[in-house]
Amino acid sequence: MKNTVLQCCFTLLLAKGLIAQVNINSVLMETNPFLCQPGVVNKSPSKGASFAYTLNPDYKMLSPDAERPTKVRRNERYETRLKVPVLYHPQLKIMLGFEYTLERYHFLKIDPDNYPLFKHLNETDLKNAGISANFFHPFNHKYYTSMRISANWQGDYDGFLKMDDRYGVYRLTALVGVKKRDNLEYGAGLLLNKGYRGNSIVPFGFYNQTFNEHWGVEAVLPTSIKFRYNFSENRLAMFGTEFTSQNYALNVMVPGLTANQTKDALYHFRRASIDVVGTFYQRLSGWTWLQFKAGYAFDNNSDARDLLRNLNHRLKPSGSAIGMVSFFISPPKQCADKPVTQVPNSL
Repeated sequence: MKNTVLQCCFTLLLAKGLIAQVNINSVLMETNPFLCQPGVVNKSPSKGASFAYTLNPDYKMLSPDAERPTKVRRNERYETRLKVPVLYHPQLKIMLGFEYTLERYHFLKIDPDNYPLFKHLNETDLKNAGISANFFHPFNHKYYTSMRISANWQGDYDGFLKMDDRYGVYRLTALVGVKKRDNLEYGAGLLLNKGYRGNSIVPFGFYNQTFNEHWGVEAVLPTSIKFRYNFSENRLAMFGTEFTSQNYALNVMVPGLTANQTKDALYHFRRASIDVVGTFYQRLSGWTWLQFKAGYAFDNNSDARDLLRNLNHRLKPSGSAIGMVSFFISPPKQCADKPVTQVPNSL
């Protein structure tokens, strides 16, 4: 039951990504009083292209039957995302999305020193390559819908990308939004998830509101809720909680097995956490931004599944600090103030 709930929380993060995609679509929408523009005034900037580095330093994880936890010196991720418009029409927007993440764990000393999963994780390149198609359609001045189809391959495979179902996660997300007024929108949707950790259908909701010149809230329920403070058009801060998760299918060299047996010795590894974070955004120029995030991660049932032995191990990572820096490109507000009559060359 806990695993199902955690899987649902992880897939809801992708719904959060879809809602962010709606915002990037709306930035370049024609000024039309009969078609709603998703997003509220003073909202956090959406990302057309982004490059991020995330660090979790100095924490511990417990392997099965170990007397002492194993220390992780650092866990780091390099992430690149890109959104490209392929169709632009007042009543239909289509965008392609691409993402690539490289993650590494660096252990200080593994206890016990023969635990195969941690030995394999140590300084191994863990990859998450994905592609998505995003569709947005406004019905009228108040209602809109959006859909996202995506495929990701998450694991320790060789090369840049390996489109193998043993690493594959496939998702369909659909939502209906209500733009009540310029400072309030909300909606609900469903996310269908099919992958190596199982299948699920998850309902979710979102709620964005700007209360005044400075304060607002942005939430994707139940995985994230953050309060926003706008210093100016070029600077804002957000603080709150969010659920994060990294999942990988791994080929682990298990002592005592032959090479053929080891090929089938799969592990499904997941680190999941509830993060309390503060985020600061600073515009560098009309299109470019810097983002800084800091906070603390609390474990949320991280585990490893040994498929060969049909065992599930709780890893119990300790809490850890979080740091992230990101450079990203976002269309400025001025783009929304002028009618757009053709497909933009870039975002």
